[in-house]
Amino acid sequence: MVLNIVSRASSVLPGSFLGSFRGACVLLAVFGNAGITNVSAADATAVDTSADLTLDSNTEIVLEIDANGLPAKSKMIATPSFFEYALNPVVDGIKNRKELNWQMSCWASAEEEEVHGIEMHLSQPRTGGRFQITWAFDIHNANNGRWWISQNYTIQTKNAATGTWKTAADVKGNQSIVSSHQLPNEPFRFVRIVQPIGGGHPDRPNIMWVSQVELLDF
Repeated sequence: MVLNIVSRASSVLPGSFLGSFRGACVLLAVFGNAGITNVSAADATAVDTSADLTLDSNTEIVLEIDANGLPAKSKMIATPSFFEYALNPVVDGIKNRKELNWQMSCWASAEEEEVHGIEMHLSQPRTGGRFQITWAFDIHNANNGRWWISQNYTIQTKNAATGTWKTAADVKGNQSIVSSHQLPNEPFRFVRIVQPIGGGHPDRPNIMWVSQVELLDF
């Protein structure tokens, strides 16, 4: 499937970051239910009190077609990216990612001691459903590949650009390669995933590495 996405720019960080991060990240085609975290929205009443994301306009993309449950004309934007990574791959819908090169298989944040995240600005309001994240897999890791799973992160929604973010899920100690979270049964047009400082994989806690994000109807 070819996904047409309009991208304003791609964020490029200093070349010194590249050496240790050229491995391709791929989504394994098969994984068991044991690798899926399902978090209920029963406790989705907390209001965000964390530091806000510092978004990089160079990462912004606009979807020309429906993609991964996001309607056409929705916008995505993130905190600064690692080297030449871009957001386009995280909504391409490709299940078997083994043949994709490193740049086309996922998005990675800058490896900095900062808050990282991705925001989705939906072109039309939505109610309920689930937000699903598939974390990235580095097939060229020296240990026969490795999942780069973020341990700590928050899923938040709001209905207006000037509204207050509300927390749908606050995850600590995640170990699942696919994380699925119920969204609130009230209208929203903005969804984001926020990784706090040091919330990434224990071996590289200051990076956020995502293969796919999806909005599901169940």
